[in-house]
Amino acid sequence: MEDKLMLIAGEWVPASDGATRESTNPATGEVLGRAPLATKEDVERALDAAQEGKKLWAAMTRNERCGILRKAADIFDGHLEELAQMVTAEMGKPIGMARSEAAEIPTLLRLSASAAEMMSGETVIDQNAEGDAIGDLAFTKIEPLGVVACIGPFNFPISTLTFKTAPALAAGNAIIIKAPSDVPLTVLRYAEILNEAGFPAGVVQALSGSGAKMGEWLVATDKIDAVSFTGSTGVGSKLVEYSAPYFHHLLLEMGGNDPLVITDDADLENAVGQSMCRMANAGQICCITKRFIVHNSIKEDYLDALVKAVGGIKVGNPADESTMMGPLVNERAARECASQVEQTVAAGAKLLCGGTAEGAFMAPTVIDCTKDLPIASDLEVFGPVWAVIGYDTDKEAIEIANQSIFGLNGGVIAGTLERGMAIASKIESGTVVCNGEGSFRNPKHAFGGYKRSGVGREGIADLMKEFTQRKTLVVRGIE
Repeated sequence: MEDKLMLIAGEWVPASDGATRESTNPATGEVLGRAPLATKEDVERALDAAQEGKKLWAAMTRNERCGILRKAADIFDGHLEELAQMVTAEMGKPIGMARSEAAEIPTLLRLSASAAEMMSGETVIDQNAEGDAIGDLAFTKIEPLGVVACIGPFNFPISTLTFKTAPALAAGNAIIIKAPSDVPLTVLRYAEILNEAGFPAGVVQALSGSGAKMGEWLVATDKIDAVSFTGSTGVGSKLVEYSAPYFHHLLLEMGGNDPLVITDDADLENAVGQSMCRMANAGQICCITKRFIVHNSIKEDYLDALVKAVGGIKVGNPADESTMMGPLVNERAARECASQVEQTVAAGAKLLCGGTAEGAFMAPTVIDCTKDLPIASDLEVFGPVWAVIGYDTDKEAIEIANQSIFGLNGGVIAGTLERGMAIASKIESGTVVCNGEGSFRNPKHAFGGYKRSGVGREGIADLMKEFTQRKTLVVRGIE
């Protein structure tokens, strides 16, 4: 890798005061390069540039905009392996999973362009018009919001970001990308490739720097019109606070403590196999199962099989094709995960394996928990920790699943489809999978959460509505 610059008003620039921050490989500690630490002055320049860029972009025809998006998709096709390698080096994701993430970028760009071409308005007929008269004719015109702040997460730094950038651009908005603090080089490279498609200056901005400072600088202003954010519920609440005086349109995908209910008549081998989802991305996925709610009659057998399966996970350098699980995003995250496990065990849970951290690596960990512990409700552990909770009746399983403040995804594995669907329909989550674990996301489905897991939905068709507004035009008294 190499040092990167920020994109402001069509130019690649350093921070106004020259400050930078090193980005390191969490698996090896290697310094990969440096990214600028944006100042408030830099953010203001980007905001002003976006105000001009939104006019140029909105003035272009829909076909012209979609053509540029498709060109961007074609350009990305030639850089997928490069981006995958960067995600693996900077974030710690196993290379196979990183390749799958990179492959989503051109798909999402093309889907967004197609969705934009299909957007149409509505006509409202005057019910009081007499005879052949039209009367008052009202029809809607779809317009972009203006400027969208796109704040993506570290765990899927380029695919989740594209769920923001592609539809926002397709809808005619200018965007300002805020790179995650832990993965700035990859996201700034992403912005370089995106910008090669030929967007007018000011349409695409890309900044890097302190999340705590830049969140306020980007959002507490009347120079943006919308915020699309993926990250923690704590940060999301701050963005709501910053936005409140300006009434920005908010699209927030936040935390999750997703349940998987496993009934007494479930296929045990399948249930354990599905439960191995937790190792994906070292457990750093918002919509992946974190609470395994298992019927007490099979719980001991399940735990025995789960511990054995978890013990077979190959942990190591994520660049190695055979590695099953890499590190967490940094050493601080690993320490926090180990601390959460320690606190849970001190509160009465039983540690069955793992529980330790070394550097940025967290050992795969299985904990036998009771339903009254924080990890069984509101404590989201962002790491490879299997929290297993017993239950006796389906009603109790549903109560445990719903006792969390979160409601992103969920899953049910039952012996019959009827029983599985009966439970799934009562789980308070934006998406619930029957016959499997809950980490499901299709670009065309309305992805998002209940309760404190989010505001809005992120399917491509939904996003075209989220990133536009409708103006009603009326012609009165047409005879």
